[in-house]
Amino acid sequence: MMAEPLKKYNVPALEKAIAIIETLSLQEEPLGVSELCKQLDIPKTSVFFILSTLEQHEYITKTEDGKYKLGTKFISLGLSVLNKMNIVELARPFLQELLEETGFTVHLAVLNDGQAMYVDKLESQSFVKFSTYIGQRQPLHASGVGKALAAYLAPEELEQIAAVQGLQEKTKNTITDLEQLKAALDIVRAQGYALEDEEGEHGIRCIGAPIFDDRGRLKASISITALRTDLPVHDILVVGEKVKQTARNISKRLGYTFSEE
Repeated sequence: MMAEPLKKYNVPALEKAIAIIETLSLQEEPLGVSELCKQLDIPKTSVFFILSTLEQHEYITKTEDGKYKLGTKFISLGLSVLNKMNIVELARPFLQELLEETGFTVHLAVLNDGQAMYVDKLESQSFVKFSTYIGQRQPLHASGVGKALAAYLAPEELEQIAAVQGLQEKTKNTITDLEQLKAALDIVRAQGYALEDEEGEHGIRCIGAPIFDDRGRLKASISITALRTDLPVHDILVVGEKVKQTARNISKRLGYTFSEE
């Protein structure tokens, strides 16, 4: 027996209210009752009652000239939703897309006790498997996720971390001088992504990018990890842009707005 399709229910008054809220959110200037009626083809009486109810609950504000705009209550509601978002859950679809586009293993990391800690990992279907794991920590100066985080720390915080954690040499390519690291992080900020070129492990390249929240705070970073032979120099720019764009999309989902947009 075939299951009956789920019935869709709607409340006309609520649909009208949603239409009014969405219309006001798209306008740069407040709108009057007549303007809303004209745009939405809703009876004037209905618009008036809906606006009055929304105003009573502080979702709508009435201007001195009798027009309406959204109230600040929507800001507090939005911030409440953003604060409850789980970064792993939120980022997962974007990481999956990056994995499919590049074919490389993808990591998500957060800053924890002066190191980058993996909080998610999506592994490629390649026969090459990396021994990284959720909960593993990576040094900021010698990992893609770490350099992406380090580039956006306050200088004094970076210096303090370097003093406590040290800049241990992992390979001949590892940056072990703080001033050289700062110069490298300048490049990260300029191009929007970090390249870790066999600095943490021989034969491995990583590209990382930062994630910001709605207040512009550094939230996390993502990276792809690949064998040097699978990620030749001439592909770094293209893959780097993909990683950067993925991080930007996650940041936007968290409510961050980029200044150039």
